[in-house]
Amino acid sequence: MDASVMSLFPWLQNGLKIFKTMIETQQEGIDLAGKSLQMPGLVRQMKADYDADLEFLSLFSEDPPPQDWHFDYKDKNILLDLPGMRLIDISTDGPHCIGNYGVVFAPRAGHHSNIAERTAFFLRERGLTRMAVVEQKCARDIPLVIDGQPHDENFEGQVAQYKAVLEHLKSLTGFPPHLIAVCQPGPLLLTTLILYPELGRTFGSAGSPMHTEAERGMLTDFSRLAGESYIDWLIDVFSETIGPGEIGEGRKVYDGRLQVLGFYYLGMDQHLQNFRKYYSDLKAGNREKAERQKEFYQWYNQTQHFPAEFIRDTYKKIFVNNALMRGTLKIGDRTASIENYPVYVPIWALGGSKDDIVPPRQAVGHIDRINGLDAVKKLSVIAEAGHMGIFRSSMVLEKDYTEIAKFLLEHSDIAQEEGE
Repeated sequence: MDASVMSLFPWLQNGLKIFKTMIETQQEGIDLAGKSLQMPGLVRQMKADYDADLEFLSLFSEDPPPQDWHFDYKDKNILLDLPGMRLIDISTDGPHCIGNYGVVFAPRAGHHSNIAERTAFFLRERGLTRMAVVEQKCARDIPLVIDGQPHDENFEGQVAQYKAVLEHLKSLTGFPPHLIAVCQPGPLLLTTLILYPELGRTFGSAGSPMHTEAERGMLTDFSRLAGESYIDWLIDVFSETIGPGEIGEGRKVYDGRLQVLGFYYLGMDQHLQNFRKYYSDLKAGNREKAERQKEFYQWYNQTQHFPAEFIRDTYKKIFVNNALMRGTLKIGDRTASIENYPVYVPIWALGGSKDDIVPPRQAVGHIDRINGLDAVKKLSVIAEAGHMGIFRSSMVLEKDYTEIAKFLLEHSDIAQEEGE
């Protein structure tokens, strides 16, 4: 099972649990005193205050619930079950006006893939009725050996699986899918398209580290200062090997809790604002707003682990060397370069003006590196949002993804049969 980020600090988690117990004891005493003094109104108010305190503390002292997609899906909806990912169909029943699937690749960033579902469902509601999502698996659930052969979840292994996903979706309708990357998969998905251009109708990315030299950022500055060897040291110190009896037995993994702690550090000011707002909403009885924030942090604090080779490749190839933009990204015996982007494939990119993980120019700057691309085939959008807001803000969905959906529909293929 994956762990809560708070489990890295058992002393803090235990201390908060003790504090909760003290509040619960005080609450019981006030309840008894209020009844004996016949002051029910005062008791209700104080109980509400204590309930708010207890719920706030629970966010940090209790392990969050297991994470999954919020939509109900059956085995028949799982189109592919690959070693490191699953392809899940969330299409409407039809009829479909366009023949292309839209496929949203969720990030492998220490969290469950359901961060991508709001984007996927919004685009589906805007006309991309053939829609699928790619769920990244936790490293514990990825076999080390498949059919007697060792399985790597490095860049090469990821591209092979991305290719399988795109080939399958194309085979279902006869049309190549719209490629949509949420955060981390951006460079991998772009690499796959460059190597196999017949598999994409359009390409798009949101909050992805596409061109990590287009603008300075704390994460990329640190990566280049620390150098390539830093990630090797980090994996050696903070990795473990999956034990007997688990699917990923023998696989070396990097602890996802450390990745999430890094995200907390990068966005600490925003997180502190969120916690203050969550507490004030609890105190004021704003249940709907409080529940949204609670649900988000339950997702944020429940972590998934990385295959060690995946985190190593991501760090070196993207954040240190910017290999795809420099034209040095090796996949097997082939080299992928932005210079070889298929200019007949329309492209869009979305960045966040307040993004502290992927600065906006890093998210959209790769489009400027593509020569020969007609103006009508490219769309660059900077949203008024931070990193997480790009994927979950209602304002960004309505304003910016509406524009993106229109762009995708304009570059779609008509369904083969009317009313299909």
